[in-house]
Amino acid sequence: METKINNGKDFVSFMQWQIQEKAACNKTKTSANYRSALCSFTRFLRDKGRDEQITFEQITDELLESYESYLLHERGITRNTSSFYLRALHTVYKRGADDLGLNTDDPFTGVYRGVDKTAKRAVTPDVIVKLIQLKDTDPKTEFYRDLFVFSFYARGIAFIDLANLKKDNLVNGRLVYRRSKTGSLLSVKVEKVMRDIIHKYDSPESNHLFPILKDDTPTAYWNALRAYNYHLKRLAAKIGTDVMLTSYVPRHSWASEAARLHVPTRVISESMGHSSERTTSIYLTTLDYHEIDTATRKIIDTINRKMKPRKQERNNRAGNITFFYTTTSPSFYYATSTQEVDKFDANVDIILKRTK
Repeated sequence: METKINNGKDFVSFMQWQIQEKAACNKTKTSANYRSALCSFTRFLRDKGRDEQITFEQITDELLESYESYLLHERGITRNTSSFYLRALHTVYKRGADDLGLNTDDPFTGVYRGVDKTAKRAVTPDVIVKLIQLKDTDPKTEFYRDLFVFSFYARGIAFIDLANLKKDNLVNGRLVYRRSKTGSLLSVKVEKVMRDIIHKYDSPESNHLFPILKDDTPTAYWNALRAYNYHLKRLAAKIGTDVMLTSYVPRHSWASEAARLHVPTRVISESMGHSSERTTSIYLTTLDYHEIDTATRKIIDTINRKMKPRKQERNNRAGNITFFYTTTSPSFYYATSTQEVDKFDANVDIILKRTK
């Protein structure tokens, strides 16, 4: 698809084209971000009685400062949200200006495009325990509770990756997937709680691990994300916590707890797919997951110590905590036990070999 700007050098039309291009490239989040920014900007133009068809030359520092003031003082949104819109507009503006060969000063230099520090999104292990032990929920809310718990145990897997997990991602007792945001290949040891949740929602008719998406369209994903956050808000009210539960919380919580337990930042970064190394390094036979698994085990042990075993299980040996997920995992998913996997984790070629 070629980049085309009409004779009027129309900024809005160019941004609409960018929205379509990102969607066509399966960059649904970027496309949605651009769409949100454009809707906000065109609303500003309408409210101020301006023509919505605005040229690149008309994107001036005065206009942008007026837009920023409108957002902060008339619309009453936060500075981070204002910055989010302005960053999206700036990215599209720069690409369009380059295509047009405009040799002008950047009009965005006078508006704020940074990120203010916000309240921490992480929750303590006590909150995770309350969620695990929560009873008397309707099946729908229970489903989203289980997704939240699974996400936390899976080292804070992002919701978009969670929603797209397939049964093929289960390999030799590990969850192996490529992070959509960075392309990093991650391998997570599947703990018992994770296995039980997988089995609980297993459907022979579906290749997906969880029944999250109705179809593969961007609309289905955004609807699922909204439903997830809605039910997490309900769950927060049920357990009486004063923190907000959102799709981001499992990821931030895992990282925060790992840091509290003095897990090295390098290990946390690698665990969450933050490394910028090229994917070819994934196939080095020296790659060892033991250090990451050890970090994960520290966090799980913290959760286990906070759990209260049921009365009938008090005679179990210490540390053998039973969660309220009581099903057993499907044996055909795990032809190799996690103990066996531990013996050859260092060899990525074996880890990535498909379980028969």
